[in-house]
Amino acid sequence: MFISAPSQSQSSDDDELARMQAQLNAEVLNKPFLAEKPEEVDAYIKSMLEKGEKPTEYQGTHWRPGYTCRDLLRYNWREYRNCQYYYRYYGRYY
Repeated sequence: MFISAPSQSQSSDDDELARMQAQLNAEVLNKPFLAEKPEEVDAYIKSMLEKGEKPTEYQGTHWRPGYTCRDLLRYNWREYRNCQYYYRYYGRYY
C-alpha cells in the first residue's frame, strides 16, 4: 500500500486554515468577557428594594423581542443587572 505525501495545495490550505483560526481566536479574546456575578446582582437588587426604588424601563439599544436578561450580558453588565432587577420586580421582561 502506497500513501502519498500531502500535496502542495493541501499544505497551503492547511496554512490558510491555521491563519484564519488564529485570527478568529484573536477576535474572540479581544472581546470583553462579562460574568453574571449573581452575588453582586442579588446585593444590588436587595439594596434597591430597601431604598424603595422602582426599576426603570429599558433605555438602551440592545434589547430585542424574545431576549432575556442573559442576552444583554454580551453587551453590558450594567444592563444585565438592571434587567435582572426589572424582571425580579415586575416578573416580566421589558
